[in-house]
Amino acid sequence: MINLKRIFYLILPIVIFSFCKKDYRILDSDNQPNEDALNSTFCDTSRINAHTLIYDSIASLNGDNYKFLGSNQDPYFGRTDVGLYFNINMPTSNVDFGSSASLLYSEIILRVGFREDNSYDYLGEASSNLTYSVFAIDSTLIPSKGYYSNTKKLYNVNQLIAVYTGSYCTLGNEVVLKIPVNTDFAKAIFTNTVDLQSNIVFQKKYKGFYISSEGTNLNPISNQGIISKFDMDHDLSGFYLRYKTGSANDTNSFKFNFKGTEAVRFNTVKYQANQGASYLLTKQLEGDTSVGAQNLFLKGLGATKIKVNIPFLKNYTDSFKVAVNRAEIIFNIDPTFITSSGKYNAPPRLALIPIDQSGIDTIPFDYQTAYDADRYNGYYDKENSRYVFNIARHIQAIFNNKIKNNGFILAVSNPDYSYNYYLNGVKHLMYRRDNYSERVVLAGANKSSIKPKFNLSFIKYKKD
Repeated sequence: MINLKRIFYLILPIVIFSFCKKDYRILDSDNQPNEDALNSTFCDTSRINAHTLIYDSIASLNGDNYKFLGSNQDPYFGRTDVGLYFNINMPTSNVDFGSSASLLYSEIILRVGFREDNSYDYLGEASSNLTYSVFAIDSTLIPSKGYYSNTKKLYNVNQLIAVYTGSYCTLGNEVVLKIPVNTDFAKAIFTNTVDLQSNIVFQKKYKGFYISSEGTNLNPISNQGIISKFDMDHDLSGFYLRYKTGSANDTNSFKFNFKGTEAVRFNTVKYQANQGASYLLTKQLEGDTSVGAQNLFLKGLGATKIKVNIPFLKNYTDSFKVAVNRAEIIFNIDPTFITSSGKYNAPPRLALIPIDQSGIDTIPFDYQTAYDADRYNGYYDKENSRYVFNIARHIQAIFNNKIKNNGFILAVSNPDYSYNYYLNGVKHLMYRRDNYSERVVLAGANKSSIKPKFNLSFIKYKKD
């Protein structure tokens, strides 16, 4: 019995030792060589250099129903005039109003569009009176052709068919712009049924209209003007002939559409920062990039853009390979420039666009699949007054030497919409710039509490 107890006490330490022994079949950092250990690192000290630039022009695409029109004298951004080209389309062929019909008047009606939050989409003062001039186009508009915001005069300056000074009005439950058209011009259409045989015949004679409010006198204190988005496809939008038949008192209407397979609609944009813009903006547009450390000025419809650089990125990979978990760039709105009047809204979305060594747009690695696009973000965070981008895949590609760190363009744009264009025979993809008219003033690098930030979370390791 005593011998059994002795044997038991001799075996017990061996058993206990075997249970406490580390199982090296399970891999974790405790049993790796020290030089292979993974170290999770977070850094938010990188400086972002940025400054404001002006666009030469942007593409104004014909593919959707929303287009802009108006003039605005912004107290921080200066003056913007947006013109509207469009053709007019017959809804049916072989139109004949009858021998007893007589024209009463004619008018152009444009129905104001809505934002994504179902509010009316305008920039400036809703009650502003603008002077709208309507010209007849003397060049055929081609649906398949690309038009740009700096398109020169395709209209006949001597054929002014309407001048109207006024503001918007309501028609039923809708807000519209109504522009009376010269009666002689409309009567020529009304009485000459030869031109109303078909849309093809009609457009050979009447190629469309150009509307501009550039002649309006504006003042940033008393009259800042208005630029609105209009729904060209809406049932109310059109060129109307109002007439009566015989001795009847009822008014009949015939509407030419702004929509259809042959419809063409595009904007011109004339932006003048020298017309009353902030000194901080005009200095940057004159070439003083250092002023961007104070504030950055971003405006839609291809007025301004921001060049963004994150220098010294390669310093993160001096002696380590790096796996990026998240790479956030945050741009904060400067509250100094926020107005309580509601005249100017922040853009609902921005795009952070990597560029190549020639300054050409490229598509970020973080926006090449639907899954990545959800993480990319760029939406206006109203609660925190900021925009956040996650470009982890793009930064990883820089670290892996797949691409160079050429910087970015920050633009007012919805990256869900893009278009193809050719430069020197090479096809490129570019995000649209004609989606939004809104503008925003962002804090620069010298605004310590709200400056742009680059938050990088990564793991570094020495060996493969």
